[in-house]
Amino acid sequence: MPSFNNTELTSFLTENVNIMRLSTLEPEGHPYVTPVWFKYIDGAFNILGRKQNKWVENIRGETKVGACVDTSSAPYARVIIKATAEIIDDNWFGDWVSMATRYLGEEKGNEYYNATKNIGRVFIKIKPIKMISWYGSDWHPKYYEDFGRPPTAN
Repeated sequence: MPSFNNTELTSFLTENVNIMRLSTLEPEGHPYVTPVWFKYIDGAFNILGRKQNKWVENIRGETKVGACVDTSSAPYARVIIKATAEIIDDNWFGDWVSMATRYLGEEKGNEYYNATKNIGRVFIKIKPIKMISWYGSDWHPKYYEDFGRPPTAN
């Protein structure tokens, strides 16, 4: 199961409509996972939330986060992310129409953006410490050490 090279990784994170599953920590230590839209730029993930989001509140208390961006159908691909989150702006009104159209399509994305652009967002930057990626359906070679390579179907 090969890893993405840098070009493939950037392509996977910028050219598809895969959702990020962001994991934050609740005050009592339990993980809280939520799907979020993202924009990957300059090696970091920009995400937007609302002040009332539980996961935004979790980040205020603990900046360590984890995330996964993956496909749900074959050929499978995934990126597992260990990161820190930084709240850049607590009442952001910047341009995020490209994010809306990426996930909702041109027409619906513009509609949603225009209807809600005057609502301040919390702009958060997810800064990866480590990213592990892989694609395909084969096992990672480390599993062959214990069990050997599984037989192939004829």
